[in-house]
Amino acid sequence: MGRASRRIGPLGTVCSVNDLPTLTLASGRDKKIRGRYPWVQRGELVGGPTPKNGSVARLLDNEGRFLSVGTYNGASRFPFRVYSLEDEPLDQEFFARRFRQSFALREKLVSDTDSKRVLFAEADGVPGLIVDDYAGHLVVQVRTLGGEKLRDQWLPAMLEVFVPKSIYEKSDMQGREEEGLDMVARPLFGDCPPVVRMQESGLLLDVPVAEGLKTGGYLDQRNSRRLLAAQVKPGDKVLDCFCYTGGFALAASRAGAIAYGVDIHPVAVATARSNAVLNKLEVPFVEANAFDFLTDEAPSLGKFDWIVLDPPAIAKDKAKRDSLKWAIWKLVCRALPVLAPGGRLVVCNCSYQLPLAETIDVCRLAANDVGKPLFLEGVTYQDLDHPAPVTFPESLYLKCVWLRSD
Repeated sequence: MGRASRRIGPLGTVCSVNDLPTLTLASGRDKKIRGRYPWVQRGELVGGPTPKNGSVARLLDNEGRFLSVGTYNGASRFPFRVYSLEDEPLDQEFFARRFRQSFALREKLVSDTDSKRVLFAEADGVPGLIVDDYAGHLVVQVRTLGGEKLRDQWLPAMLEVFVPKSIYEKSDMQGREEEGLDMVARPLFGDCPPVVRMQESGLLLDVPVAEGLKTGGYLDQRNSRRLLAAQVKPGDKVLDCFCYTGGFALAASRAGAIAYGVDIHPVAVATARSNAVLNKLEVPFVEANAFDFLTDEAPSLGKFDWIVLDPPAIAKDKAKRDSLKWAIWKLVCRALPVLAPGGRLVVCNCSYQLPLAETIDVCRLAANDVGKPLFLEGVTYQDLDHPAPVTFPESLYLKCVWLRSD
């Protein structure tokens, strides 16, 4: 963005850290907090009165020594979320400082676009708060009760540091229900257009902020889209399954490939088609179930040199991991018969619950069942504006396995 910062309004009213309620961590659990792990799980808190859900609290170790300041919600899987290892108030200045740090990091890491994730929740030291910047228009997700209660602190700081054209809140994820929050989608500041136009690697892309999924776009796949465009050859046939607004297909088409896209989401397909027209590219986008398309319609199009499988995050917790494994196995089994000899298959998994090794193993099982060997050529992850601290492994969620058929 590069806009000068400005300050609006006085600091919000917050409790002195000395007035905050305290929580005590079970013995032996303090090392991970001191090592910058941001979550305390159920059963790790011991004794004493519990604060009101959503309140700011201080976390002490089992010997009464200060560990961190954060927020408490007894209804959550993670009742305490760490904001700071310093004994400091979570006021407007705290959030402004965090936002300045996250913005400076992105300016160093991300180029070739006017849009990026400028805040990635726990990975940037602000649990549950996600902010994507689409050409100066911010889209915000508030995922925790603690984050909701601190709105009067982070919203003025966001306006101060990022100086956005508008802010739209897209807090419509199911995870808010566990936090005791309603799902909401609403403008927070300025004139929020329902569709925002951004630029990525020379492509103009419309982002359906109001009616699309997540924050409207999938910025985390930017580096993988760029890699696909660099590797396809003119005339290669590319099939982009779960294409959403057309990112992989359009990048491949611009590089000279013959690309197709399929998605079941009507708004996504309509946007993908308009994005093709916007960039003067001929890419057929089909509104269909990708699982069915691979067996019912793809064979009539001939063999593909590239197939991208980028399904949604089916597994939000361990209980659903087997469902995701089955979905990936089924997709690979259906894709291999329409993949040309020597063709490439890109299998994406955006769930932390299914690690890389298991993702590769599912592809192995599918290849064995179909009788078509696969060779691993590489792995890509979420782009760098979605940072993954090694002290918080849950932040590394997106894995894309690049495979070659025999």
